[in-house]
Amino acid sequence: MDWKKTKSIFILTFLVLNLFLGYQLYQKNDINNIARLSEQPLEERLAINKIAYEDKIPKYKPEQTLISAQRYKFTEEEQELGSKDISLVEDESTDITLVYKLKKPMELPKKDTKDLIDELTKFLEENVTRGKEYKYYKWDNENNIIWFNQIYLEKPIFYNAANFEKLEGSNLDYKTPNGMIKFKLDDKGNLTEFTQTYLGIMRQGAYQEIITPKQALGRLLDTGDVEKGNKIKDITLGYYSLVGVGDLQVYAPTWFIETENGQFLVNATDSSIQVLTEKEE
Repeated sequence: MDWKKTKSIFILTFLVLNLFLGYQLYQKNDINNIARLSEQPLEERLAINKIAYEDKIPKYKPEQTLISAQRYKFTEEEQELGSKDISLVEDESTDITLVYKLKKPMELPKKDTKDLIDELTKFLEENVTRGKEYKYYKWDNENNIIWFNQIYLEKPIFYNAANFEKLEGSNLDYKTPNGMIKFKLDDKGNLTEFTQTYLGIMRQGAYQEIITPKQALGRLLDTGDVEKGNKIKDITLGYYSLVGVGDLQVYAPTWFIETENGQFLVNATDSSIQVLTEKEE
């Protein structure tokens, strides 16, 4: 074991964790914290505003931990897939970003979205390194791209726009988001190529109580992101990164909430809000 390298990783991890905890404390002093949220008659407020959410509340554990993650470096063995119909594009790939092309376009279901997602999920599980650790995330119809994101303990790692940019002080390639599969389709809707990145993940710190989905909705109601009569389409617990040093980032448990007005992330430890997409007026 390279003790000096291991020691440096631990020091960097604790530094990032301390930065995150400092940021978290600032947020708790700046906005409504968990205790205050719990005192509000949320059920009445949501009912008065006709916010229907009950059938969207997922099962979850009330105590969660932070996690830290770094872009994983694939070994040469992991880069070579078993199928002869899939080849690594070496001049476009690095050890942390793998680009593959199919020798022949793979036909996908055209009419049923669920069937298409099931087909791509099966493709990942049968052909791609750690393919079982990704789950469908988003379909970009405009650019013919389907995204799958990495999951950890059955919770997704939400996309962070900062991961498209090269981090200061980093020599790693960040052209593709962390922990994602990017499927590219041709004009006929057939799979032609895909890109893979993966995160090495560690738990950080002690378990702590997180806000409930109802409290997260209450925050969006406070800020006006959820309006009277809005339909809640989805509520999911996952992880989202708000702070990092170099190649290491700390992710917090986060509620993803999709409404008719857009997609929002509510930090489940300090209730701060990130807007992913928002409906234009």
